[in-house]
Amino acid sequence: MKQIRIVTAIERTPVTSLRYVKRVSKTEVNPSQRVAWQPLEIKPHAQLTVTDKIEDKVRVWTAKLVFRTCGDLPERDRYAYRCRLVDGRYRLIGTHESPYPVTSVSEVMPEKVADSQLTEVTVTWQSDRFIPYIRE
Repeated sequence: MKQIRIVTAIERTPVTSLRYVKRVSKTEVNPSQRVAWQPLEIKPHAQLTVTDKIEDKVRVWTAKLVFRTCGDLPERDRYAYRCRLVDGRYRLIGTHESPYPVTSVSEVMPEKVADSQLTEVTVTWQSDRFIPYIRE
């Protein structure tokens, strides 16, 4: 049976708050009660792409998260993101260690008033480990 993988919500936290989150398997991390997640206002639905490839005989995993928001992202550096999927599971983008996720923000000022004026945010993160799910 095919799974539906749609991102329904995104939250973020400073990467320093992830120091107590531990990897419990190759594909999962444990949740920490010490993490305070800040919900982001997004236009449904966000796009999350997770890919892997071999570079110099090492497998590299890449997560690319793209979403649109009407809210501001006043602070943009060193944040990790938690993506809620439609099935209730979460994916974690980032850890408390380098390399950190890179956030790019595009402010759109369209030619036509009817076109989208939402801010587009792209978050990319590369790791030599699987982009994990959060164990509930």
